[in-house]
Amino acid sequence: MLNDCSKTALITGASGGIGSACVRQFLRAGWQVSITALPGLALERLGGPDVLVVPGDITSEQVRRDVVEQTLVRYGRIDVLVNNAGVGLYASPTGVQLDLMSRLLEINVLAALAMAQAVIPTMRCAGSGSIVNVGSVAAFSSLPWAAAYCASKSALHSLSDALRRELRTDRIHVMKVCPGIVDTDFRSNVLGGVVPARVASIRSVVTPEAVAAAILNGVETRRQTVYVPEIGRLFRLVEFVSPRLMDWYIRGLAASADSTPGSKTSLDQQPQ
Repeated sequence: MLNDCSKTALITGASGGIGSACVRQFLRAGWQVSITALPGLALERLGGPDVLVVPGDITSEQVRRDVVEQTLVRYGRIDVLVNNAGVGLYASPTGVQLDLMSRLLEINVLAALAMAQAVIPTMRCAGSGSIVNVGSVAAFSSLPWAAAYCASKSALHSLSDALRRELRTDRIHVMKVCPGIVDTDFRSNVLGGVVPARVASIRSVVTPEAVAAAILNGVETRRQTVYVPEIGRLFRLVEFVSPRLMDWYIRGLAASADSTPGSKTSLDQQPQ
């Protein structure tokens, strides 16, 4: 067991994008870090004296059990779980392949909930802890070219709110993170389909480092919801106040949509 007085963060989907940025952010803040993602050189390179690497598919019950148990053996505690692992799928609701949607929900929703269930007993015993679920502003404004992805993030947000209310008396902090378009390889690592041309041309993005910094700050200040960038709040407001205005905006973006099925997969990138 290392550095008993140091806090420990367990981060899923840590080999790239927001996940690897979180690793660096927490390490700079003096935390010990445990990470998991699909096996690969990018994941191995993150290893170090304060970084435990447990490769594997987060949808596997055995992998989830291993990463939690090995983290507790090495560090003796889990102060924060960052549920970052996620995957995209570009397809309309009428054309989405249900087997791909099932896989997406398994990764984006069920695995995140299962990881939370795995660490909650430890946090309850400690009387503290934080569970961070990386969602998306797309959860608030359903996009016809990414229907399954939006549905998965909406489900994750709902679970986050339910967990927050359930665990309040246990002094376990639950926070959902709502990034906008993040500068990662997300668009080229999806279960299928391609992003609409007009959406692909949007360059108003935030860096993974900005999202990671917001996550750490949100943990330290125990915020309920974090938007990165803050303008993400506007999407939620417009959807609530004027759904027709949001329909008009999305219709323009969807004009060039192409939902041709694909076959690429990734568990390590996050929402755009």
